[in-house]
Amino acid sequence: MSKIKEFSFGGCAIEQIRPTISNQAKVLNIIIPFSEALKLNLAMDECLRKLNKYKLSTKEGKRAAINLVVHAHKNRIAVAEDKLPKKLRKA
Repeated sequence: MSKIKEFSFGGCAIEQIRPTISNQAKVLNIIIPFSEALKLNLAMDECLRKLNKYKLSTKEGKRAAINLVVHAHKNRIAVAEDKLPKKLRKA
């Protein structure tokens, strides 16, 4: 599990998560009110703008990613910048 980021581009409140989160849940439906969805859209857009500044021809640019952090206990989603894991070398 990756460490929790201290910085986020913003987020939104979640109205409902169905079904309740458990190890057996294969699909989650996250219900977000329209005004909160606009906040999520803005946060993702800001993060994508930052990621777009990286050169895609570099390893750093190819590993750039968005991390959607779902705080189920607080009914919140946050948007943070992250990196894709490095590919493992074959032995």
